[in-house]
Amino acid sequence: MKKLERMTKQGAQTGLECLLAICRDEEQKAADRISAAKALIDYGRKAEAVDEGAVRVVLEGVPKEYLV
Repeated sequence: MKKLERMTKQGAQTGLECLLAICRDEEQKAADRISAAKALIDYGRKAEAVDEGAVRVVLEGVPKEYLV
């Protein structure tokens, strides 16, 4: 199991490095750089949702009477 976790982390790190390289490469098409930037932003938002093992849930459109 530890080997799988290590491989997953390495793969994620490699993917992030690739996206950063695309964003920084001014010879890439603008659309490719924008897509890479959006993927990085989405990844960052998901990372922000996790806080010390807890997951933050955002409820939208829920009537106030259901919220405590």
